[in-house]
Parts: sequence; C-alpha cells; structure tokens
Amino acid sequence: MLRALVERLWLPEPESSGWPVRVTSGEVPPGYQVVERYAVVPSPDRPRFLVPLDGRAVAAGSLTHYNGLRWARLRVPRTVLGAGFRTGIAPLVLRHRLLVCVPEKLPDAELSDYLLSAHLGRVLGLPRPALGVGVRAPDPNSKPTLQLFGADGAPVGYAKVGWNPATREMTRREADAIAAVSATPAAGIRVPELLHHGPWRDYDLTVTAPLPPKIRRYREAEPPRVPHDAGSPDQPTPTGLLFSPDQPTPTDLPGPPNLPGPFAVRTTKLADTAFWRALRAEAAVLAADDDERRLAALVTAHLDELEREHGDTPLRVGRWHGDWVPWNMGRYAGDLYVWDWEHSAEEVPAGFDHLHWRFQDALVLRGRPLAEAVAAVRAAAGTELPELPSDHRRLLGRLYLLEMFMRTYHLKRLGGGWNPALHPAMLEVLEER
Repeated sequence: MLRALVERLWLPEPESSGWPVRVTSGEVPPGYQVVERYAVVPSPDRPRFLVPLDGRAVAAGSLTHYNGLRWARLRVPRTVLGAGFRTGIAPLVLRHRLLVCVPEKLPDAELSDYLLSAHLGRVLGLPRPALGVGVRAPDPNSKPTLQLFGADGAPVGYAKVGWNPATREMTRREADAIAAVSATPAAGIRVPELLHHGPWRDYDLTVTAPLPPKIRRYREAEPPRVPHDAGSPDQPTPTGLLFSPDQPTPTDLPGPPNLPGPFAVRTTKLADTAFWRALRAEAAVLAADDDERRLAALVTAHLDELEREHGDTPLRVGRWHGDWVPWNMGRYAGDLYVWDWEHSAEEVPAGFDHLHWRFQDALVLRGRPLAEAVAAVRAAAGTELPELPSDHRRLLGRLYLLEMFMRTYHLKRLGGGWNPALHPAMLEVLEER
C-alpha cells in the first residue's frame, strides 16, 4: 500500500527518465536534501497515515482536525496521538520515517514541477503546504487524498489526485458538480468551496476549502430528506436532491417546472434522459468487451426490456449527489455539509440518492452480502417513496441497480479493477427476473 502511494505522489515518472525526486526511509542520497519529512503511522508494515513533521502544530493538527467527523474508535487514538506530537513525545516512539528528497542544486523555482506540495502552494497562492496523507488499500475508487496545512497547523484545503482514467474522471466530475451546486446553493445544503481544479503533469487535481473546524458527523440512522423543486419560476420553493412525501407524482404534474439551479427537477420520458443515454452508451462499450460477454448479455437484455416497457414512462429527473451516505456529510450551525461529489450527474431519476443510502448502509456499514443490499434497495423502492406510483417504484429500483452495476464495470474498464463486493455476485442478481 505504502509503495503504491509513494509512487503516485512523489515518483510519477521513473528515475531513468531524469526524475529528480528520491524517497527513502533511511539515509539521504549524496547531493540531496530533505524537503518533506513524514512519520509513518503506525509502521511501514501497517501504514494508515503519513504525519507531516513540519512542526508540532502541523503534526498534531493533521491527526486531530475534523475528529468530530470520525467514529470513536478512530477519534480517541488520533486525539491521543495528536497530543503526543504536540508535546514531542510521539516522534520519540514512532521512529519510522519517510523522507522526500531533491537535489541540493535544484532551484526553488522548479520545485513545483516535481513536488505536488509545491505545485499546490503555487496554484493556491500560499507557502508550500504540509500534506497529511491517508494510506488505504487499493480499491476501484483508490486515489490519494491529501489534507493541506499551513505552518500554524490550520487546514487550508483538501486535495484529490486523479492519477488514472477512472480517478481523473472522478476529480473532474466532482469539480464540475461543486461549481454547479455552489453557484445556486440549496437551502440548508452547504458544499466546500472549490479552490482549484486543473492538471499537474498527467494528473488531475481537485482542491476544496476546509470544512468548519467544529463540524460533526451525521449521526442519524435515516437519510436526510431534502425537498426538491416543485414550484414555478414565479413561486419558487426550496431546492434539493430527493423527493419529499407530499409532492405530486409525475402524472399529477401540470408540467415540468424547468427551474434554474443545480437541483431543479423536470419530468421527461425515461428514454429521453441523459441518464438513459449514458447507460446505453456504457452498455454498448460493454457489448464490445470480449472478456465480459456474460455481463454484456445480461445488461443488454435488461435494458431492452426496460426500454420496451418503460421508455415512454415519465420520470422526474434532476441532479443527484451520487454517493449520498453518512460518511460524506456532517452538521454545523444547523446546515448539512455534503462533500465527495465525484459521482454526481444531472438528469438522473429523483429518488436514487435515497436508494443509494440503503444500498451502502447494507453493503458497507453493516457488511452484508450484495444480495441483502439489493433486497434493501427493493424494499426501500417499494415502501419509502410514497410519492411515486407502485410501478414507478419498481422501475426506480431496477434502474438504480443497473446504474450501480454499470458504474462498477465503468471503474473496472478505466483501470480501477473490479469491486469484489459487487462482482461477480452482481451477475446472479442480473440473472433474476
């Protein structure tokens, strides 16, 4: 895990190409100087976090900021360890180091060409920030995520690094979504400010502003139900992501509101939505994949059947978050802060975010097999979306599961690999009728 992270953050090109950066856990190479220094916590064999050793305040802050968003099993040890770095005791106990070195003769003006931290400081107009880096096992969404800190230990930003086709697409999608949502924010919804989006070498970077220091994690068991647009341009109502139970069904609507703003919901035929076109386009790519013939046949059969039976069905569509789960949100001063918009999209059937919550609650939080997560989606579609006719609820459940299965294939195709929690079990789900 640590080796892969080091290669992505500091060694994107091989030494033979003339890349000047060296990373070591021991002696500094002759003619080189250390420009970044990290403690590997708890050890190189079990790395969880790289603590920047840019002063006690920075080291402690990298561990304790946003502890209100963490579960107690993580919050307590990080608080204790942060106190250890603040007092100077922890560096004496945690002796494993990771040293980032550059040639002594390398001009400071060229650091931003080779050090991501220097590049981030330049594009943000700040002194070179310290990086707090989480170390995670590879997964289909795996990309370096960096907390950026100033010299006083205060957070100055949060950066995501898209390093392959799959993750570059996600960082671009998140930047676009944050820009759209920030331009016309929904009542009670807050998103981190977009500070920067752009390339660095072959990477794609998205940097957002820090969250409020006293933000707390979303503790409720039920997903937040944010009302959507149901008014008219002359009588606007609060905007949001999901249906609210008192809204009329699509067949009751006098006409699509077509209101401005990122969460405006309109009614249109399923076959005419951007969501359906994207699903069909990905299925066409899948159909040409000789390694996935079984999956392609199953997906195509479902899509053909749905288009025959529901292509003309009117659905309410709008922007969805795409990963509406408790670990992507928190509360502060009465508002709901929501981040990680990397799967957001427009013209998606309203209600998908609610179904996604149920799916991820079963699959991730409770660690249940895919079959139980699918059952949770079907149950939620049948009983928790009372504003929809019963046939629309069944349709929404099927469409959501197809979206998730095709997202899984899309990430695999772009280099993320199969998500073992969904594949190959999703083949059995698709074989059901």
